[in-house]
Amino acid sequence: MDILEKQLKKFLSDIESPFSINEVFGYLTGFAASNQPVDTYFPALETFFSNKQELNKKMSDYKIVVDNIMLIKQTVGNESLFFPFSVQESVQERLIALGEWSNSFLLSINYLIQHKLLKNTLDYQEIIHDLTEISKVGQNYAINDNEETNEYYIEISSYVVSAVNHIYITSLEDTTADD
Repeated sequence: MDILEKQLKKFLSDIESPFSINEVFGYLTGFAASNQPVDTYFPALETFFSNKQELNKKMSDYKIVVDNIMLIKQTVGNESLFFPFSVQESVQERLIALGEWSNSFLLSINYLIQHKLLKNTLDYQEIIHDLTEISKVGQNYAINDNEETNEYYIEISSYVVSAVNHIYITSLEDTTADD
């Protein structure tokens, strides 16, 4: 675990966040993959990380969140996206964590599409559909710790990485074309 992840976990604890580190990384990865400036989606970060009484925090209060987004963006750009749950020993735990990650990733992607920060393309709709199914892994599917399930996890996680890379590359092309 790197220093940014440790600081993010401390931040989550300090704000008494109900979200797991896997959910948070999924959420942040969606924004990182969008290639949009943080200030364009800051209200979504503020809502996700604040309780209702404290919605007047400044962007500087979220420095650790923004730093993690920048790190995730860098790893996606280098095609080296790493899931925090990859080190889990149980394939069952990894699949459930991937489902949580996917669900939160979808939250940020949907926010970006609704606010027209990402184009609502057919490719994105297909990715959203697929990740919606992946997000149900922990609830709708029986998972056993065996070699077949491990192969399933590898296949699914590879697809998720590919989907994130596709969004990153497409959004980068779109932002470059808009300039």
